[in-house]
Amino acid sequence: MGLRRVLRSSHAVKTRDSDEYNTAARQFAGRALRSALEVLDGRRPPGQLSPFAEPAVVAAVRTLAGAGRLPGRELGSATLTRVDVIMSEPGRAEVCAGYDRGPRHFALAARIVRGRSGWRLAAFRVC
Repeated sequence: MGLRRVLRSSHAVKTRDSDEYNTAARQFAGRALRSALEVLDGRRPPGQLSPFAEPAVVAAVRTLAGAGRLPGRELGSATLTRVDVIMSEPGRAEVCAGYDRGPRHFALAARIVRGRSGWRLAAFRVC
């Protein structure tokens, strides 16, 4: 009887393809979140999120931008400072990020999913 080795998915061997996949997810998340923050600041129209965000996310960001009830908005433009992407399963990732407005630091969270046309922003929350 031979020895069988079982690896949990959290201990999976990294391959070049998985590293490229994670890099692509991280790059997409950075671009998408930066664009969403620009919409929230009024520097970009909400419709420009449509090519890479789900309709519910576009509507939510549009509502947030119009309400003017964003934390620290009076401190100036938002600058994305950190993006962490955690692959929850193939084709799906949880994103947590930080951004600055003036001297203060804020957080946001998102979910991205990979479809036929590439990555899409499926959920977005400003904290």
